[in-house]
Amino acid sequence: MSKLWKLLVISFSLWSCNNEIKIAAPWKETIVVYGLLDPAASVNYIRIQKAFLDPEGNAFQFVQINDSIYPTNLEVKLFVRKNGAIIDTLFPQLVNGDNEGIKKDTGLFSSSPNYLYKISDRIFDSRLISGGMEDYEYELKVKNKGTGYECSAKTYTTGLLEALAPVSPGSKDITINDKANSYISVYYREGRFVKTYDMIIRFWYKETLNSDTSNKTIKSIDWSIVKNKPTKTIKGYETQLFAISGSFFYEILNSTIKPNASVKRDALYCDVEYYGAGEDLYTFIQVNQPSIGIIQKKPEYSNISNGLGIFSSRYITTLKKVPMSPEMKLVLKNSLYTKDLNF
Repeated sequence: MSKLWKLLVISFSLWSCNNEIKIAAPWKETIVVYGLLDPAASVNYIRIQKAFLDPEGNAFQFVQINDSIYPTNLEVKLFVRKNGAIIDTLFPQLVNGDNEGIKKDTGLFSSSPNYLYKISDRIFDSRLISGGMEDYEYELKVKNKGTGYECSAKTYTTGLLEALAPVSPGSKDITINDKANSYISVYYREGRFVKTYDMIIRFWYKETLNSDTSNKTIKSIDWSIVKNKPTKTIKGYETQLFAISGSFFYEILNSTIKPNASVKRDALYCDVEYYGAGEDLYTFIQVNQPSIGIIQKKPEYSNISNGLGIFSSRYITTLKKVPMSPEMKLVLKNSLYTKDLNF
């Protein structure tokens, strides 16, 4: 008898002794945390839910029950450290996101109420200062007062990006041209503890119905200029400079806006937005991107000690309502890409 056949016989013998397979491990209390602290935001929110498992029940029933999703009797604290020394303790407030204007996406899980922990206190950004640095670390601690279960996480806050081009805080307008050899410069100084940046230009315009000029609609289109652009260093304050063809912008308008002789369109302004992600957030996003290779299984990533999820920082820098230059408005009207769009 071959060795392979002997192994198969032994395997079948063991299988025949007990054909009951337990696919569910013993239940263990686990908190799931999702929180991104943004120093640029006036209010921050943290979502705290619980993982659950009941081998005797139907999981599709549990996800519709709020008690199965949200843990109760929690003590939630944020310890604030400046250069390693605790300077404050924050106590996030339990709120219903529905009342805060934050709607939870519909799906299998119960979407209302949408419980969140709200932080109204200022979140300090890490920064370089004259003669040194101010680094702010926030430590989240969650405790179930009924069971004694605890989980925790830490993050340094990300710092301010300094926008220099195509617009800066002092710019009077923005110009994007459509010529083949015309480029816009993207120039900025990186924020502290930022691992990667996204950047978009949001173009706002107004449509007015020719047959009824009181019928006006405000619309917008996003041009994603930068996606996951790594920083030179998480220490911050390095500069990034590169150029992108302006014709890409007009190609997007051409493919997104359809010619319509019944409306008149007016270019209004642009928003320029930069999204800086902390190192843990960057890693979380990279790990959770869809697999495109043969191996589909991916490792899980969490920086929650004794829990699951992500607690990190981001910094959203926005330059709102930047006027378009007369030159750019003229290009919108006459460009081969947009001349039929009635700007």
